[in-house]
Amino acid sequence: MQRMTGGRAVAAALKAEGIEHVFGIVGTHDSPLFDGVLNEPSIHVVTVRHEQGASLMAAGYARASGKIAACFVVPGPGLTNALTGIGMAYSESAPLLVFGGQNTLAQLEREGGHFHELANSVGVAGSVCGYATRVSTPSDIPRVIREAMRSMRCQRPRPAYIEIPLDVQSGQADVALLAPEQYSRPGGDPASIARAAEALKSANRPFVFAGGGVASAQAAQQLVRVAELLGAPVVTSVFGRGVISDRHPLALGDGWGRFDLYDELLTQADLVLVVGSRIDVVSDWNLGARFPQRIVQVDIDPLVVGQRRPVEVGIVGDAASVLDALVAQLGGGKERLCWFDAAGFRRRKQAQMVERAGSVLKVIEDLRAALPDDSIFVDDLTLVGYWMPLLLQTYRPRTLIHPGTYGTLGYSLPAAIGAKLACPKQPVVSISGDGGFLFTMQELATARAQKLDLIALVFNDNAFGAIRKYQDRMFGGRHIGSELTNPDFVKLGDAFGAKSIRVEPRDLGGAVRRAHEAGGLWLIEIPFAPEGPANMVPWMP
Repeated sequence: MQRMTGGRAVAAALKAEGIEHVFGIVGTHDSPLFDGVLNEPSIHVVTVRHEQGASLMAAGYARASGKIAACFVVPGPGLTNALTGIGMAYSESAPLLVFGGQNTLAQLEREGGHFHELANSVGVAGSVCGYATRVSTPSDIPRVIREAMRSMRCQRPRPAYIEIPLDVQSGQADVALLAPEQYSRPGGDPASIARAAEALKSANRPFVFAGGGVASAQAAQQLVRVAELLGAPVVTSVFGRGVISDRHPLALGDGWGRFDLYDELLTQADLVLVVGSRIDVVSDWNLGARFPQRIVQVDIDPLVVGQRRPVEVGIVGDAASVLDALVAQLGGGKERLCWFDAAGFRRRKQAQMVERAGSVLKVIEDLRAALPDDSIFVDDLTLVGYWMPLLLQTYRPRTLIHPGTYGTLGYSLPAAIGAKLACPKQPVVSISGDGGFLFTMQELATARAQKLDLIALVFNDNAFGAIRKYQDRMFGGRHIGSELTNPDFVKLGDAFGAKSIRVEPRDLGGAVRRAHEAGGLWLIEIPFAPEGPANMVPWMP
């Protein structure tokens, strides 16, 4: 045991757990936490400009790398500011560890008008976390952090919240630090895996629907091997983009259901293997309603299995372990020929995208061509971002980060900062609209302070463009609140120390290539307001 403060115990436990980054803003109620990590060289503290930025950065960090970062926030407004990013991470199954400061133990639950007071703060945080608790003594800190890490590593990854009152942060106690632990995830019931293998063998026309759980489990290689053994084409969810390279002959891309692109597959298939996906509304407008009657589903979350459709075989377990077992039972090296004309489908899909996406397709193709295969693209809720999962050729897991069902406007810039800190050797591009960018643009200061090589794209149509289009369609063109008055984005970027330019859409590819080669922080504004089908949000009714 060692005598130490609660703040120092947090730092020591974070080091033992391999956590390298802490995002947050120092305040009166979390100062002892920051002081605890001051002399810990293995932990890098990133001072953000808003607590929402802290949690979104940690979420982007996790989405890009699978690694866990921590956030330090004050209670009351610090916690409620961070809730948006925590809720985002909960929705997209991203792990992050949030430490909330708090008033002293004696002041709690009395509503005495104390500074930063928030009633039932653990309950508030717990509504968007998989684990939430309060610590009442420094000696409990390593154990509680270990429990939080287990909850994120051994089951569906979601945020964890640990609240530490001020007197616990600054008080001293004898603390027993825990040795590092190798976390293991459930491997799945062997009998269920055997039944799944028999079902897959009996199918004549199977396909695979792969979600973000494949990336979380680092199971992309196993997924592709199962698909090859089955001769099964692979459709991915938004979160699963990249778990099979778009260059692979079995890859069919993202399964956005609103365009009915996959009807020719669905009407022929006799079984679907769903791995690591809720079949959520952003990826499939019909929630799997047109999937075959025969479904084999693999997910680490028991609540997900059979949630959308009854399943023939459901397996609760880690995707990598279950898929490894399926590879062994499917016969090892013998591959089936693909029953579906995947190459022809890709050609027909591309022709439809040329017709429907128009100028957006050209922009996204130019972006793809300008950067290496391992570049990370982080979308916001903007026209180009909405189209990215459908149109961007994606070659590796975790290289297309899309907001998904929670739909946080302003997500892209802070999430891209987190992604760059997690993966410093990979190019990172943030894709925002003018409306969303102003939600979190202050984090340009964070990117500048961290000396990041980062490209921030702002597509400017002087509107909340998706909502304006929605008002055109649903309200007869009666617009309210969707037109915007914007700053000069080039001057704004200059003021933050970013290299800032304005280019026409046709010149974007060259500008991005030059920015990548030059390095540093870039803001590139693109005036962009296409008309016709290209101006439609792919999933909006």
